[in-house]
Amino acid sequence: MSCPPDYPAVPTLEDVPGLRTFSVCGAVKRPSDTRPDVSVLATAKPAAFASLTTTNTAAAASCLWTRARTPGMRRAVVVNSGNANAATGPQGVVDNASMAGAVAERLGCGPDDVLVCSTGVIGVPLPMHRLLPAVRDAAIGVAKNALSAHRSADAILTTDTCAKEAGARAGGLTVAGIAKGSGMIHPGMATMLAYVATDAAVAPDSLQALLVEVADQSFHQISVDGDMSTNDTVVLIATGEGPVVCPGSVAWTELKRTVLGVCRSLARQIAADGEGARTLLTVALRGSDDDRTARALVRAVVSSSLVKAAVHGCDPNWGRIVSALGQAGARHLDQVSVSIGPVAVMIDGVPQDFDEAAASAALAQPEVRLSLTLPGSGRGVAWGCDLSARYVSINADYRT
Repeated sequence: MSCPPDYPAVPTLEDVPGLRTFSVCGAVKRPSDTRPDVSVLATAKPAAFASLTTTNTAAAASCLWTRARTPGMRRAVVVNSGNANAATGPQGVVDNASMAGAVAERLGCGPDDVLVCSTGVIGVPLPMHRLLPAVRDAAIGVAKNALSAHRSADAILTTDTCAKEAGARAGGLTVAGIAKGSGMIHPGMATMLAYVATDAAVAPDSLQALLVEVADQSFHQISVDGDMSTNDTVVLIATGEGPVVCPGSVAWTELKRTVLGVCRSLARQIAADGEGARTLLTVALRGSDDDRTARALVRAVVSSSLVKAAVHGCDPNWGRIVSALGQAGARHLDQVSVSIGPVAVMIDGVPQDFDEAAASAALAQPEVRLSLTLPGSGRGVAWGCDLSARYVSINADYRT
């Protein structure tokens, strides 16, 4: 499906003061590729970098490298699409370090100052004879602050059908980000790549704490297929070109709100662009013991293959929703209320005599909202998509 409009993608990542980007074509996946697939994002001076990476124990070399170097004052991140450099043995570790070294040499910093991200096919060695020259070209471009013919939002894509961008200005600060993700999307780090930057001046440890809090309410609340990637990474950069922002201040609250808005937009766009999907699925819950519990329960609903298949078929089979809640350990289901769009199908644990045609029509919309209530003060929202035969086709033919 095409990505629906969400938050306006203005400002863009390139508009964040103190951040430079440059993208090139490295023909990473195959020699005949002509689209951009290598990008370098760099700050004009050492800046605060924070990151979260996959919890998959088969994590790629890039995730292990980036995880070990954040939070901290760094200079850049280099990313390639088309090849995950995961399950590639010791050579993958060497190749990853070579990518960081090539960027560092052009920026005049150390390799440890450069984070690395890769995405694409697992278990295939990087084609370094094509990739390394492209990395050098991208690093030279960003070092010269040259104008790139390509944008990073496009260079990081794999099976995505469109670029994913979001941005906002608030409190004298700029926040903007890009993301990629379409398949292998499931919480446990957000299964994707995302880069979000602000011109705020924030200490690295504080920036890391902000990212953890925001990810729990955005990227960790999306699921397309229940499969966690080996390469998931989100990087948050504070360039320091704007005002100093400290935790506990009014400015901090505004920064957190704005970063959360940008990350939620990117998360929704990823879910909407799920492989083979036609429908963005939003599940919201009022109730349960606390927010953490509520978030876990709505994740269980958007992750359910049975719920996702019912949405695809416009079948208001609400029993699957209740079952998913029960499987996740929801309490007080004898008091649950469920609505499909505007149609209430269960109220306080009592099934309703509802209009099936109206509920089916609600499931046919570009965005389907399932509203749930339970006793308690918790609040949670999660995003996913329908499950289609097209998803199977895409993944059956992914390498061939």
